[in-house]
Amino acid sequence: MTPADGPQPLNRLVPVGSQTVAAAERAPAPRSWCASRALLVALVVLGTGLRVVPIVQNRNLWIDEAMLALNLVERTPAGLLEPLSWNQGAPAGFLLATKFTITAAGASEWGLRLFPFVASVLGLAGFAWVSRRVLAPPAAALALALFAVNPVLISYAAECKQYVVDAAVATGLLGVSLALLNGAADRWRHAVLAACGAAAVWFSHPAAFVLGGIGTALLADAAFARDRRRLVAAAGTVACWLASFVACYALTLKHLGNSRYLLDYWAGHFLPLPPTGPGDAVWLVDHVVDFFIYPGGLGGSEFTLGGLAALLGLAGVVDLARRRRPVAVALVLPAVLALAASGAQKYPFAGRLLLFLVPLALLAVAQGACRVAAGLRAVHPTAGALLVGLLALGAVLETSQSFKRPVRHEQITEVLGELRGRLRPGDRVYLYYGAAPAFTFYTRDTPLPVPVTFGTESRGDRTAYRDELRRFAGEPRVWVVFAHRYRDEESLLRGYAESLGECRAEVLRPGAAAYLYDFRAARER
Repeated sequence: MTPADGPQPLNRLVPVGSQTVAAAERAPAPRSWCASRALLVALVVLGTGLRVVPIVQNRNLWIDEAMLALNLVERTPAGLLEPLSWNQGAPAGFLLATKFTITAAGASEWGLRLFPFVASVLGLAGFAWVSRRVLAPPAAALALALFAVNPVLISYAAECKQYVVDAAVATGLLGVSLALLNGAADRWRHAVLAACGAAAVWFSHPAAFVLGGIGTALLADAAFARDRRRLVAAAGTVACWLASFVACYALTLKHLGNSRYLLDYWAGHFLPLPPTGPGDAVWLVDHVVDFFIYPGGLGGSEFTLGGLAALLGLAGVVDLARRRRPVAVALVLPAVLALAASGAQKYPFAGRLLLFLVPLALLAVAQGACRVAAGLRAVHPTAGALLVGLLALGAVLETSQSFKRPVRHEQITEVLGELRGRLRPGDRVYLYYGAAPAFTFYTRDTPLPVPVTFGTESRGDRTAYRDELRRFAGEPRVWVVFAHRYRDEESLLRGYAESLGECRAEVLRPGAAAYLYDFRAARER
């Protein structure tokens, strides 16, 4: 086995093609339990179990899932390649794979979420493999632990959205390219990487950033080593990716960059270019730190470790660059490219859209944490363990909170079930606009037997509901149904409804509700 094929400990000399990675001080021998494969297997089992929890909770589709699900159930596979309805956008490969699963398993929550769940579990197993080959055993175990308990990865493993697939694809691409990043020059490795990268852009939009980092690292390493064979092979690989991406962009991506709805929705999360003052630098720092909190999973409601994690990630990248510069470039450059795309108003640098960076960032954070912990042990025997424990504790606490109080928990089917039993002839239903996608999905085969009025999205006009409610003046029974409530809009709408009439009954469920109003008094005003 060549050095490029197996793990490359960071504390020894490693020949890499024509390049020799500089020697570093030999770190203390890791404890046996850190190097144990059994520990990594246990962490993979733990992470898989945590990802099963939201699946078996059988939550209703929340608004974003419902909007995408309506496209999936109402369109043919060919129709999914056209611009989607409900202001949605998703990779063509993800859409077709999910369409296949719901055709085979039915358009239930489970069928819609099956592909992301499988991708999440495969990504977890792949990350275990990658971490052992990029990091020394203690750092690999820490990185895998942070990945396994990451609350955002766990949550999106049970949602009909593409973001956890982005993370799995990023992990897979890094794994496939590792031997080449370590200096291997086998043609078949380049062929495999070319094929995987060409396919990846159809399943994950930000795969282009990951491939940009890997491709740049391979080209630069071959150029600096003056290895013409590797340079030509890397250039051919990148050319395959570019051809696939151009086709993908022309067929499925071009319209997303011009979506006014999406640009408005993510306003404030595009890098200010050109910078005009100190505030733009603050924007950059804030967004980088926020990334380590969400979706990085390092702290949140209990306490935040974003700043500490960012510093540890920087230390980890610097440490990796001294030993394995191509790997360090492949870890860092995707974030730089994402920021550049953000500055071009093409890709928001925020939230779930950055989940693809989490595997790369956690490798850097774990490497930095273990190096800093090794230095702290010289100060106090337990200082290093406390640092590592603090990182893990932040992720564990946030995950436990997400299980206790799921953020995207909107049980509208329970409200609709209760509502059907209480409806009388002549009743009317007013639907808050945030409930419209889920309501439409769950009533597509069994519509309510009474007239339903869909509320208008506020879009800055927070009084539109007043005219809509006034049209019910004189009606004795009007049900007002809520789900996915924005800010304080439910209290504002209910307050106005109670100024027109009297609330006679209510149905309350997690994240959804229905209120019965008598508006007969409104006609007399």
